Amino acid sequence: MIKTPKIFAHGSYVGTTGYANHTRAFYRELSNLYNLKIRNFTVGKSWDGYKDEPHNGEEYFDGLDKKLLTSQYLWEDNNLIHKDIYTKYPNDFDHNVNLVLCETNHHVFYQDYQGPKIAYNVWETTRQPKTFFNQLSTFDQVWVASKWQRDCTIEQGIPSDKVKVVPEAVDSTIFHPNKKATLPEYDDGRFKFTMFGRWDYRKSTKEVIESFLEEFDKDEPVDLILSIDNHMAKDDFESTEERLKHYGLIDPRLKIKHFPTREEYIKYLQKGHVFLSCARAEGWNLPLIEAMACGTPSIYSNCSAQLEFAEGKGLPVKIKGTIPAIGGEYSTFSQSDLPGEFYSPDFNDLKRVMRDAYVNYKQHKKQAIKESVEIRKKFTWENAAQIAKKEIDYLVNNIPPNNIEISFNEGPKIEIKGSNFEKYKVEFINGETNKIVHSSVITNNMWTKCNKSYFIPWVIKLNGKVIHKLDLKDKNVKITLDSKSIGDTIAWTPQVIEFAKKHQCKVIVSTFHNNWFKNLPEYKNIKFIKPGESCSAYAQYKIGWFKNSDGNFKNFDDHPTQPNTIPLIQTSTDILGLEYKELNYGVNFNIGEKPIQGKYVVFGPQSTSGCKEWTYDNWVELSKMFKNKNYQVVILSSTPYTIPGTTNIQGRPLDVVATYLTYADKFIGLGSGLSWLNWALKKHTIMINGFSERDHEFTSHITRVMNDNACIPCWTNPNFTFDPGDWDWCPIWKGTNKQHICQKSITPTQVFNSSNI
Repeated sequence: MIKTPKIFAHGSYVGTTGYANHTRAFYRELSNLYNLKIRNFTVGKSWDGYKDEPHNGEEYFDGLDKKLLTSQYLWEDNNLIHKDIYTKYPNDFDHNVNLVLCETNHHVFYQDYQGPKIAYNVWETTRQPKTFFNQLSTFDQVWVASKWQRDCTIEQGIPSDKVKVVPEAVDSTIFHPNKKATLPEYDDGRFKFTMFGRWDYRKSTKEVIESFLEEFDKDEPVDLILSIDNHMAKDDFESTEERLKHYGLIDPRLKIKHFPTREEYIKYLQKGHVFLSCARAEGWNLPLIEAMACGTPSIYSNCSAQLEFAEGKGLPVKIKGTIPAIGGEYSTFSQSDLPGEFYSPDFNDLKRVMRDAYVNYKQHKKQAIKESVEIRKKFTWENAAQIAKKEIDYLVNNIPPNNIEISFNEGPKIEIKGSNFEKYKVEFINGETNKIVHSSVITNNMWTKCNKSYFIPWVIKLNGKVIHKLDLKDKNVKITLDSKSIGDTIAWTPQVIEFAKKHQCKVIVSTFHNNWFKNLPEYKNIKFIKPGESCSAYAQYKIGWFKNSDGNFKNFDDHPTQPNTIPLIQTSTDILGLEYKELNYGVNFNIGEKPIQGKYVVFGPQSTSGCKEWTYDNWVELSKMFKNKNYQVVILSSTPYTIPGTTNIQGRPLDVVATYLTYADKFIGLGSGLSWLNWALKKHTIMINGFSERDHEFTSHITRVMNDNACIPCWTNPNFTFDPGDWDWCPIWKGTNKQHICQKSITPTQVFNSSNI
């Protein structure tokens, strides 16, 4: 069922600023579409000339009078001053949408409201102050007036699906060409530039006036009408005249108009020859669009939000580049409280444009009249309200409930809490492929989960609306290695560094061998915890080989690819969503002095499965070959493994094992942990291995000895499932004289020759 929203609207309705005019006009149109309850927010003791009236705090108007709402002269209605002041939301509030028109930081006052919230934010620089931005990020939608501000807002970090362009507009019933408009000032036959705004660095007020005085000689019949009062400026001047005198800008051609009435303002735009604006940045520039709607040739800086309606029209001034956004002594902002950038107008080009507008006025006036038709047709408050209505209706009918818990603990999970019985369609979507991975329908106080536990760039939709996107940046992420194996640990652990780099997240790692890595410089930004130790994390992933009780892999909920068919390292990269590459940052062992004087080789003859083993007789024969070349032979084993004439180092700590490997001239091993340890020590490995593909283990620092024609690599074949409980596992030749032929067929001579001795 489509819901008809009731809207609790916030904003400043008093004043003659563009923001206040926008608020009144926009809410006037919305009131024709929705049940609107309005709360006025104003700050300061003085506004629009009412210098003697105290005016602080917030006013709440219950059932605001239609006449007040629609009046173009709302700030002149003294009844406004006598309304009751509310500092909190009224107790009878029953509206279900919060719409905040916030010029700067007004939205910070509406944090506690629990319904859907929309912030209509109009801002002038490329970035917003951190406090403003942090508050904006809590809203369900952020409306902006232009595509330029939309791009800036998204660039700063607000998700793109939250940011909507709802343009401001112009009242075409008031602002239109009018040949009958009369003002006494225009009876003298002089050419009139008009500038309406305020004295402000952002507005380039001083520089525009200077450019005018420099371009036109005093004997030319050209004036500049100025309405630039700014009682909020952070300087000590009491009037515009004082400011002009201070900056040496006293000239009879400058005609100062203080606080013109609405009727006067409209006539100045209609009657003036050229409207003059050259700001360093604009959030919209309402006077400019109103002048253009009046068919008045208009000069403006070719930048920022005003291009939403002005681009390709009027008389643009070139931009030289960007500059840091600052306030300054004659700004409403202090010197340092503006982040982002302003634009830098070319004031020499401004002089050129002013001269062109003066010399070729008739031509520009004719073009401006044509352009006014498009402005008044496209940028109406009715159209703005309809665009807003589309977003409001969608938000109200698709916004998720307030009490939602989302987690990414080995797969995404969502729980919806609430007392009302409502059905919700939940979709877990792969944000990279845009495919739905899992969907279900739940009600309040139920949860649903997707069992895909490996990394997927999740997007969660509720009733067709995106409510959450997985974003790991600056978040805690726990990665658990579910294996005690030496080889698994060495193969997988380095990938956590790549994961942390890719997502700019804080990785917490749990392995059974933390001490091998945590003191290495490459892992300085990785936190290691003990197995089973809990921690607070936004997302959790587990790396391992996960099987059902029958030995088969678990429907690939835990791995995107069957692990035995890919290189061991790729198990971790696939689970973590990384590009496959070998990483070897080494291991941290206490390496002692060389344990044996002279040349020696190390054998690693033991493994965890019979299919990996090489026969005892082959090891005996290989040892003789090395001894004939004056090499000592050391056997590293977990249980006794005696070969005549060799040294058996049995069951020693890994520090000792690592020491023997470090100083060895050669190491010959199997597809087992010792080979991985040797690789981690960045030593060359001669690996006897016929049961898997050539690249299944590591590919660097290795000579692999195998007979390609002896048998197929059964270990990596997806048609076979390895049984770790069966020592004699051999899926093709078990029980025959060819059992384990892949290993048996490798001769000692092959291995010895591979050593290049």
